[in-house]
Amino acid sequence: MYIGIFLGIFLGLLIVGKSDKKSHDWILVSWLTLNVIQLFSFFYDFNFSNRDFEAIQIIGMLLPFGTAPILYFYVCDLVRKRRFQLKRYLYHFVPFLFMTSWMLYCYYNLASDQTFVVDQGFIQTRGIDSFFVINYGLILAFFSFLYPTISLVLLYRHRKRVENEFSNIETVNMNWLRYWIIMSMIGFWVSFIAIWSGSFQWIDFTTSFQAVATLITLNIAVIGFFGLKQTTIFSDAIYVKAEIKTEAKYATSGLSRDRSGEIMEMLASYMKKHEPYLDPELNIQKLANDIGINKNQLSQAINEQLKINFFTYINQMRVSHFKKLCIENSFQNYTLLGIALESGFNSKSSFNGVFKKLEGITPGEYKKSIEKVPT
Repeated sequence: MYIGIFLGIFLGLLIVGKSDKKSHDWILVSWLTLNVIQLFSFFYDFNFSNRDFEAIQIIGMLLPFGTAPILYFYVCDLVRKRRFQLKRYLYHFVPFLFMTSWMLYCYYNLASDQTFVVDQGFIQTRGIDSFFVINYGLILAFFSFLYPTISLVLLYRHRKRVENEFSNIETVNMNWLRYWIIMSMIGFWVSFIAIWSGSFQWIDFTTSFQAVATLITLNIAVIGFFGLKQTTIFSDAIYVKAEIKTEAKYATSGLSRDRSGEIMEMLASYMKKHEPYLDPELNIQKLANDIGINKNQLSQAINEQLKINFFTYINQMRVSHFKKLCIENSFQNYTLLGIALESGFNSKSSFNGVFKKLEGITPGEYKKSIEKVPT
């Protein structure tokens, strides 16, 4: 618990101290703050026997109703092409406000034969037949599964979108966040089982909640570390008022087959003459501006004419350039990574992944295969 509280405060201060803070940074700080408060609630419960602040402890036990939607807000702000406006999302806090209000109402209006205490990290009641009090753990489990699932759907759609807009997606595909959400969902169910085991005395409460505190600490460490480095994916220049589905956009674009063919001819000519794929930061907006055509029409032409997305199209060009350089005498002393960087790739991992996907073999295996070919 001590480590988690310290980490949460420390990482939160680091994020607040960033010179170029964005809205997703503030969302992450709020998520870290609520988790620190929850850990402090555990700490107080296990180290102090008085009940002076039990109402605050009850709120602490219900904080996952708040952290779950905040995680969703974080994902929304990063992957959606519109500015995050909190007022549009405030209704997501209704379950937290309702459950907190109802729990506190029950706590402050106990009959003589009823008890409502927070003990050993668990809300324990007797004589209270309220559905929400009795089943708050199952309700919490539902929301803690719902919001991560919605977030994963958003991240899946985001990956498809960036493949139509960026030529290098390693820093914008949000894989770290997707993996973290999956692991945190697994961690939550481990926590839920641990708490449930404690309630049935299969293991003692202290051990079960130490496990929960450890998982919360790991969550704080992972998302704090990666979140600290996370930059904005979509710049202010490309925020839009609303997202439009690709299918609907193409259906109303009015792009004829003849015009689509013309665009592909313009694209092929420009690629051959200027080799823009050598720019690691190339994206479809920049390419469309340079050619002088509409970005959506360029994307549609590539998708429909070649049956591939922008990411694959550009990286096919880069792989072809890499293979050409591999047999040139002036590049014989270059490492594979050196040639890859000269071909427009921006890292070893992205190059290896793209090459293996497109060619079916690793760059090293390809290099060995061409060295066996007699000259």
